[in-house]
Amino acid sequence: MKVAPHLLIERMRSGDIPAVQAIEREIFLSPWPRNAYASELSQNRQAHYFVLRDSGRGDIIGYGGLWKVSDEAHITTIGVRAESQHQGFGTGMFAALVQRSYELGARWITLEVRVTNGHAIDLYERFGFKAIGRRRGYYTDNGEDAVVMWSDSLHAPSFKRRFVDILQGIDIVGMGPPPPSEYPRR
Repeated sequence: MKVAPHLLIERMRSGDIPAVQAIEREIFLSPWPRNAYASELSQNRQAHYFVLRDSGRGDIIGYGGLWKVSDEAHITTIGVRAESQHQGFGTGMFAALVQRSYELGARWITLEVRVTNGHAIDLYERFGFKAIGRRRGYYTDNGEDAVVMWSDSLHAPSFKRRFVDILQGIDIVGMGPPPPSEYPRR
């Protein structure tokens, strides 16, 4: 019998950086340097980083981050421990980033993903993201191209419906409420 972890989304703290770096070394060719996360957490006011934690054991399963610039949220990184991939944790982590984008008042979300990362591209497409371009040689570790993906307006009824449907299948403490159905007034 496999016991499902109790999941918790919370802000990344400096004490989480070693665990996040360990995950990055498992899953990425070129992990971010330790000082990059420290700088993002302490100096970048536009940065918002989170961890997905097994609240029972305290282990970090995944992490992700975004920058909020003007009306746009830009996903900077997302990852799930290698042994925990393909179990829905990436969906939960990405949903938390979309939820945070709503809370920050973003109108769109953008990201780059390796052209060879079909699983990630499939995940983003499930959320309604579309490929809008390609950055040639974007990844400096091997010169691989990146696919540039954008969401529709976060406030478009079809995007919200899709997101709320995805949220209904996620049981993570700290996610926050679904986005309001009415269009925001500014």
